[in-house]
Amino acid sequence: MGEAEDLVKEMQEYYRIRAPWHDEYMQYTDNDALEKFLQPIVSRVESLLAGLDVLELACGTGNWSQILSRHVRSLVATDINEETLSRAQAKQYPKDVVTFCLADAYSLDGIGSEFGGAFAADWWSHVPSSLLGSFLDSLHSHLRAGARVVFLDMLPRDHPDLLPYRHDREGNAICRRTLPDGSSFDVIKNFPDNKEILEMLSGRSERAEYQEWNELGRWLVTYTTPA
Repeated sequence: MGEAEDLVKEMQEYYRIRAPWHDEYMQYTDNDALEKFLQPIVSRVESLLAGLDVLELACGTGNWSQILSRHVRSLVATDINEETLSRAQAKQYPKDVVTFCLADAYSLDGIGSEFGGAFAADWWSHVPSSLLGSFLDSLHSHLRAGARVVFLDMLPRDHPDLLPYRHDREGNAICRRTLPDGSSFDVIKNFPDNKEILEMLSGRSERAEYQEWNELGRWLVTYTTPA
């Protein structure tokens, strides 16, 4: 196993242990307030994915799953950790819309291939540079031709979790994060710019569009898989 794969395993363990504190840490304890705060982004995501059968990657504790479930036709929300997935399942959703599946976002073993849309929040920034292309290719193999894909992530910001940081041999930005129980982990948190994101999607996508909300500290890229 290489350095990138080792970091992936370490981050998976970090989020597994962090699950009990995740919502409080991210200030996601009031989903109505969260949706109101992020309303411009929520409206954009809704307009892109409404009425589709959507695959959500790394759903975590289900905060975006709740938002998506009110707009899509169906949602398969996946995560690699049972600890986070169980907390997502305990939240409220419209009847018969959401299915939760334990799955690794890098392989999606056991997940079907007939989705008309895909969504991931705060995921792209955690993918090692050397695995990003193969991850996208694997994801696209589970989507229909012309499927709508949406990635939402954070713009660069000053935050204790991000400082100090170092760069590994691939150029990934790595910070050391400590959890309330005292355990600490190396976590990749890259901040690619518009050009880097669109270059990665070149040849893998059609009609790619990039958008930023500086006041909310977020970027979004959307595209369709090749027909």
